[in-house]
Amino acid sequence: MTDFTETRSKLKKLAMAHGAETAIGRACHNLLEQTENYAKTTDFDQRVQLKANINREMARLDDLVSQLH
Repeated sequence: MTDFTETRSKLKKLAMAHGAETAIGRACHNLLEQTENYAKTTDFDQRVQLKANINREMARLDDLVSQLH
């Protein structure tokens, strides 16, 4: 869970498609920030917390997107 290039690209496209001021857009932006912080930090405890936050926000985003279908 260290190379987020493809994930970040998809998140940016999804945020642009739905708009920054929507729940989906905000979730995407949260994930973009969290993945950037994860990639930059070397602190083990911070990485553990960020990984948990990323997983939680991904689940929330999945729920939001599934509600559209």
